[in-house]
Amino acid sequence: MRAFAQALLPPLIRVCEIAAAALLFIMMMLTFADVVGRYIFAAPIFGAAEMIQFLLAMTIFAGLCLVNARDDHITVELFEPQLDRLFPTSRRIIVQIFSVGMMAVIAYQLFQFALHAEKIGRKTVVLEWSFASVAFTVAGLSVVSLIAQILGLMLPRPVHHPDDPGAAL
Repeated sequence: MRAFAQALLPPLIRVCEIAAAALLFIMMMLTFADVVGRYIFAAPIFGAAEMIQFLLAMTIFAGLCLVNARDDHITVELFEPQLDRLFPTSRRIIVQIFSVGMMAVIAYQLFQFALHAEKIGRKTVVLEWSFASVAFTVAGLSVVSLIAQILGLMLPRPVHHPDDPGAAL
C-alpha cells in the first residue's frame, strides 16, 4: 500500500496545487477587474461577488487537499499533555482516525447538499446558475481531499525543518 500511496500522492498533490493556484488567480483577476470597472469606469462586473464566493469555496477545498495530504493542520495543543499521559502510544492514531472520519462526514454532507440542490433545482441568487454544479464541485474536492489524507497517512511523516515549516512533500 505504501508504494501505491508514494506513486499516487505526488501527482494528486500537484493537481491540487495547480487547481488551488488557478482558482486563486482567477479570483484575484476577477476582483481586480471588478474594482477597476466599478471605480474607474462606473461599470462593475455583474455577479462578480457571487462568482468570487464560489471561487473561494473551491479554493478552500482545493487547498484542504494539500493540508490533509501533508497533515499540516493547525493544531491547538491545549490538551496534548493530558492526552499523552492517557494514550502515550495511540494518541496520534486516535487523532488521525477522528480526522479521517470527520473529513468523510464533511464529504458525505456536501454530496447530500449537492443532491438536494439539484433535486429542488436551486439557482444562485444573482446569476441564476445551477447551485448544484458548484456544490458538486466542492463535494468532489472534499472527496479528493479525503483520498489525499488517507494516502498521506500511509506514508511516513516527513520531518519539518524549523526554518521551512511548509516543506512537507
